[in-house]
Amino acid sequence: MNKNQLYTLMLVLLLSIGVWGCSINETQSLEEMFKEIMIEREIPFNSIWHYEIKDSVIIVFYENEQSLNLGFIENMDNNEWNWVTGSGSIDIKNGGYIATAEMGLPFYITAVVNNDENIKEIVVQGEIAKLVQISPEQKVWFAFTKKPAHGMDIKEIK
Repeated sequence: MNKNQLYTLMLVLLLSIGVWGCSINETQSLEEMFKEIMIEREIPFNSIWHYEIKDSVIIVFYENEQSLNLGFIENMDNNEWNWVTGSGSIDIKNGGYIATAEMGLPFYITAVVNNDENIKEIVVQGEIAKLVQISPEQKVWFAFTKKPAHGMDIKEIK
């Protein structure tokens, strides 16, 4: 391939990439989509802390007036998103836990807020909880379990 052909090929590639890149519509972020769904369903919230995808359900951890709440959004067969339900709340300053019971979901989840800086790990029914830290003061642990959890099922490891 000579220099002219190489330059021509590079110019065509650059123009193609430029046209293709400009013609792509910006896709909405998942978080923005969750916010829209929550606004449509009149779910009050101040911020979204985290979201986790499990099976065909998205668990949204969201804050509203100093409490942490869980919401569940399901991806329907037609690729539409549907707010399924919400689950209790945890006082962010005082801590506590939420454990789902029979909510028609394909799993159980337990979320724990504990502001003790000495806690290294949370274990729920033998499952090590995943830590999501929003800031040094704001963190939540959560675990998926095979059955609904109770307070005595939650172990704090220091």
